[in-house]
Amino acid sequence: MTGLGNDFMRKVNLKDIEERVRQSPKGKFGRRMKEISIALGRDPESLDLRRRHPFDLALVRIPKGKTLCPYHSHSAESELYLVISGKGSVRDKDGSTMVTAGDAFLLYDPIQLLQFR
Repeated sequence: MTGLGNDFMRKVNLKDIEERVRQSPKGKFGRRMKEISIALGRDPESLDLRRRHPFDLALVRIPKGKTLCPYHSHSAESELYLVISGKGSVRDKDGSTMVTAGDAFLLYDPIQLLQFR
């Protein structure tokens, strides 16, 4: 992380963030992820909002043929997504919606059941 001379701004470059690979035991679910918020100093255990951050930001790649996660829901979380490349689908209670590079979508709290492919 690069200091910018004050406590109000932090900067990091994606090329400097380690990419974590996660895969379920049977290989159905998988992702490659750069945790940007963590690289910017996020401390999820802190009660100080400047250290905890009011939101999380990550760059997530879903390998071809994988699903990001099981069909699930959140009780108190909104999520914002930007598709940078490729295409996939987002499944919710009403069915599946195709997404492609350049699409942005917001899932409001409380989020209904969802899944990404």
